[in-house]
Amino acid sequence: MSQPTLIWLQSSPYNSSAAREALDYTLALAAVDCPVQLLLSGPAVCLLLPNNDFSAALQLKDCSKLLGLLPLYDLAAPLVCQDSLHQYQIDPKQLHHAITRLSRQQLAERLALCQQVVTF
Repeated sequence: MSQPTLIWLQSSPYNSSAAREALDYTLALAAVDCPVQLLLSGPAVCLLLPNNDFSAALQLKDCSKLLGLLPLYDLAAPLVCQDSLHQYQIDPKQLHHAITRLSRQQLAERLALCQQVVTF
């Protein structure tokens, strides 16, 4: 089996459509049986917060519900930068979605192994 494409979302879900585009791309790859893994870091970790209100920023729709579709496509829980969770004061216990936390070192190691990384 080939290495999964890593979809690396680093953009805030509040000020652009990048989060929606990254999730749509992830699900589209999964729908055609391409191996894919989602990685969230920086302000993108805010996508994991329950009860987000995206409507205030740029009239964006809440795309966080798309995270709930990952298991339906047999996708692994999103990889999440532990330092980003800490920076944005997000307690993993308050999240509604399963995640896999990575330290900065683990993140760097994962990126070094990837053959294809798509950033948003």
